[in-house]
Amino acid sequence: MKSGEFIGGLLVGALVGAVLGLLFAPEAGEEIRQRIKERAGDYKERAASAGSEWVERGRDALREKKEQVVSSVRGGRQEEA
Repeated sequence: MKSGEFIGGLLVGALVGAVLGLLFAPEAGEEIRQRIKERAGDYKERAASAGSEWVERGRDALREKKEQVVSSVRGGRQEEA
């Protein structure tokens, strides 16, 4: 193999590698940080919404159990009378 062919192949390989690197390179750092910030905000909103929903469900369940206990206590007192 002649040295000229080797250098030519090396240059072509470097050029192809550079083009592929540019095509598949990740976004710029600022764009990535912005996307992460947006997604974090979305996840925060989802978590807050889910948390509120769970708190409301807990309140409803507590209210229902309280009513059952009060009803049972009142029913027991009426039987004693």
